[in-house]
Amino acid sequence: MRTLLFICCFLLYMNNFSQGNLQLNQVLNLSFTSNGNNFSVPAGKVWKIEGVGLSSYSSFFSVSVAGQQVFLKNTHTSYGPVFDSFPYWLNGGQNVFFSGLTSGVASVLEFNIIP
Repeated sequence: MRTLLFICCFLLYMNNFSQGNLQLNQVLNLSFTSNGNNFSVPAGKVWKIEGVGLSSYSSFFSVSVAGQQVFLKNTHTSYGPVFDSFPYWLNGGQNVFFSGLTSGVASVLEFNIIP
């Protein structure tokens, strides 16, 4: 009986430390220009950038979050090796800036955070 009581108490205790679940809300195709575009991740949601399509093979894609620029894709051979850093996650409530050497489209999955 004590063992059962201990297991029940332990499970209730551990439930308080759960992180919540993610529920797919929608798929977004966010277009950006070579000058860049601002987007906002809604509060209570997270974005997962799955990939980016660029209008030129010799281009790059970057995301700026809170003024910090992160290069996620670079195919411009004179800048160094080709790299991809997908998926890339963005927190809710953040303003982000998508930019590149050329225009393109970012494929984003938007999730609801379910407590």
